[in-house]
Amino acid sequence: MEPDGTQYKLWRRLMEEHVHDRKPAGFWSRLFGGGADVLEEDEERVEESPVRARAPYYTCTVRRHVIAFDDAVAAADGLKKGEMQILNLTSADPVLREKIKDFLSGVNYAQEGTWEEVGEHIYLLAPQGTYVETSAPGMPTSNRNN
Repeated sequence: MEPDGTQYKLWRRLMEEHVHDRKPAGFWSRLFGGGADVLEEDEERVEESPVRARAPYYTCTVRRHVIAFDDAVAAADGLKKGEMQILNLTSADPVLREKIKDFLSGVNYAQEGTWEEVGEHIYLLAPQGTYVETSAPGMPTSNRNN
């Protein structure tokens, strides 16, 4: 049975009045469940894909044969940028070696870094916030699987 035009118009007018008369539920009624008569829109749920955090890269500069003070300045600049430095001062003149050590120990102190002697006249300079694991002399270092 097909509704006639007057019935449809009456039904449409009643529905429009019902929707316009409806007041949104207040905060407390929504909180305690009295807001069931509130029209809710269907929300399309979008599942977020897990974001994989990129591991920070780390720079370690190895200065094999530091024989000039310019090499020490380059190491200091790298340390100020947060780069770990490994210095081999075995080839340097003994007087220059001491000057370089004094200079870089001052830079390292100002940067609150770590200074470790890893061999005879070979030094590791690590910036602040770098964990440097050391072992007692003659003790093997722990093996880590990365």
